[in-house]
Amino acid sequence: MAWVHRVLVEDPDPPVVPERMWALGLYKSVVLVLFLLRQNPVQEAAAELFGISQATVSRRWTALLPVVEKVLACHVPDPADASAGRIVLVDGTLVTTWDWASEGTALFSGKHRDTGFNLQVAATLAGDLLTVSAPVPGSRHDMHA
Repeated sequence: MAWVHRVLVEDPDPPVVPERMWALGLYKSVVLVLFLLRQNPVQEAAAELFGISQATVSRRWTALLPVVEKVLACHVPDPADASAGRIVLVDGTLVTTWDWASEGTALFSGKHRDTGFNLQVAATLAGDLLTVSAPVPGSRHDMHA
């Protein structure tokens, strides 16, 4: 929390001013952004849970997400270091999306008979997530991803 405040105060053109976040305050606004990242609810549901409007949820998401990403980026371990001396399982998955006609057949996975993005996930035997690959179109094979 203090790190987010520090980043906002040190930014010459901050996306929000911590002292002007009347509806929730900075602490609850950061909690809101982390809740949206972790649970991925629709903004209307988050608004109801936090007692604010959907528009406020949208503004906080847009303003604070880059700040939270910047703060957390320095705490992401290097996958090679995190996996040293451990057995690592790597598997691919299709994250389904609706059928975007503008993408043609690039998102269609013949293996899954659905549209989406292909991700590769690396985890330990205990289930600790080590890394997730960048998304590639669902039509690409796991080996390419």
